[in-house]
Amino acid sequence: MNPIVKSIKWVTMLVCVFAPFLMAGYALSVDRYGLQALHDTASYGWIWIILLASMMVGMYYFLVVFLEDEEKITEEFQRLDRDHDGFISPEDAKSWPDLIRSFDRFDADHDGRLSRVDFEAFEQALPSH
Repeated sequence: MNPIVKSIKWVTMLVCVFAPFLMAGYALSVDRYGLQALHDTASYGWIWIILLASMMVGMYYFLVVFLEDEEKITEEFQRLDRDHDGFISPEDAKSWPDLIRSFDRFDADHDGRLSRVDFEAFEQALPSH
């Protein structure tokens, strides 16, 4: 895993976990959104905290789930691309029977090789995804 991506994931995870607590603490310490707004169930003081928490969960999902899938696909693509030309040829794909069987279906431009985009479409079509 790229160390920069790993660092970004950890920082984002920490922000996602602690930001709602920090914002709730801030809300309790400010008069405008203080205790009165938070204890008053008719007030809208809690809405912005809930929205912030939702945003943090969304960011965490994006960085941990989506980017992790992208990273796995990239690693698999690079492993299969033995000659490192940026494409997977039928020769490169011989080690993966499912890929060989559906090679022509995912070769979008029919040039006899799979680009990164073609390979990503194949990965997303696998039943385990």
